[in-house]
Amino acid sequence: MKVTNIFNKKYQSLNKLFFITPGRGFVQMRAFASLVSLKDITIMKNKTNLNNFYWWFVGFSDGVSNFSIVPNYVENYNINKFYFIFTIGLHKDDKIVLVYIQKLLDIGYIYETDKECKFIVSDKEGIIKLINIFDKYNLNTTKYLDYLNFKEAFNLYHNRNGVLTEQLIDKLIKLKNGMNSNRTNFDIPANHIKITAYWLLGLIEGEGSFNLWRSNLVPAFSIVLTEHQLPVIVKIKEFLIENLGFDENSIWKLNNSSNIGINIKKTRNNSKSSVLLIIKDIRILHNYLISFLDQLTFWSKKAQDFNDFKLICNTVYNGAHKKDPVKSLILKLSRSMNNFRLSTYSGSIPAENLTKNERDIIKNALPLVEHLWDGRLRDINSKKIIYQHDSCIYKIITPKGEILKIQTVSESADIVGVNIKTLSKHLDIEFEVNSEYTVLIKNYKIKRIKIYYN
Repeated sequence: MKVTNIFNKKYQSLNKLFFITPGRGFVQMRAFASLVSLKDITIMKNKTNLNNFYWWFVGFSDGVSNFSIVPNYVENYNINKFYFIFTIGLHKDDKIVLVYIQKLLDIGYIYETDKECKFIVSDKEGIIKLINIFDKYNLNTTKYLDYLNFKEAFNLYHNRNGVLTEQLIDKLIKLKNGMNSNRTNFDIPANHIKITAYWLLGLIEGEGSFNLWRSNLVPAFSIVLTEHQLPVIVKIKEFLIENLGFDENSIWKLNNSSNIGINIKKTRNNSKSSVLLIIKDIRILHNYLISFLDQLTFWSKKAQDFNDFKLICNTVYNGAHKKDPVKSLILKLSRSMNNFRLSTYSGSIPAENLTKNERDIIKNALPLVEHLWDGRLRDINSKKIIYQHDSCIYKIITPKGEILKIQTVSESADIVGVNIKTLSKHLDIEFEVNSEYTVLIKNYKIKRIKIYYN
């Protein structure tokens, strides 16, 4: 075990770092071999970048940090002082993230073991600086409540008049015993939660995941938190709907579907109940989420997972994943992501790495499907329509002029009073995209409308 003065040491053991260059009002991150330099940190310290960093740091802290109140016991279990400690613990492969945090905040130190590294702040001046940050930039999860206990205890302790009284000790112990795993009160005012782009990115780098479901080649993005964080997950969903640039028809669909899903997983064995935000719809992933995240600066090796995820999503969106060798290479790529990427990985499924040539095969694979103006998908070679759910909605104007939005062609056929095959046959005729409707039956005007296309 060791405490490292990180900026006096070269990181020859790190395989990939992220070199930072300025651009578009924030910092763009490029993945290639480099070392952290003081110049990079200077770039980050301009007002705009630093504000983005603080939001990222607070989101990251919501996911992976810990506030601790530690009593110091002496003879006969008497307490003679208290320590106040803020910690972020990560896998050793993500040490570079803690390097940036330590240097940009100019507080704390990094502590290393064989598999883990920790950023630790325990001195009074460092904690005061953290309090100033967390008071200005919202913690949104119930970690905010732990922070309030921590801050109250810190202020009581350091503002005392010299003597550490039994009354104060009891108060501090009570605050300590109501935090973290001992917490029973999880109520946060609804108007407290404030989601920003960089807060969300920080949380994603701490608790998010970019995956490929290998059984059916479905890309999936998810965030998993404890069940008590449901209000935060709901606010994240609202933020995504409001800020990713969806058109009004797509927003209607999102508000009437689980395409941005929220699932609660109940306790199993010794695990805690959790809440999951998940997106599997390839159009949402490819056309909106990836474009949104592409504008932000990743700090951890999650950037590598995101870049691989982008490649996978683009391939699936274009249908190129349906045939070998691309199909096999996509599966191989998925076995180099997430835990497979860790230097300590020792799972039963071997980790794999793509060569540059293999990655280029995926990148340059020709599309096998085309996306039509009304949301349908068509095989490029056979010209046959590929039937799928959630690629369109149906707009109906009734004989009385009432405008309806309907989720499926089956529901639409029931409203109009015709056979589903009859309605589908008429809808499949290609009209001008800007026409008011494409079908007129029984004085009902019906139009198929694409969703999740920007």
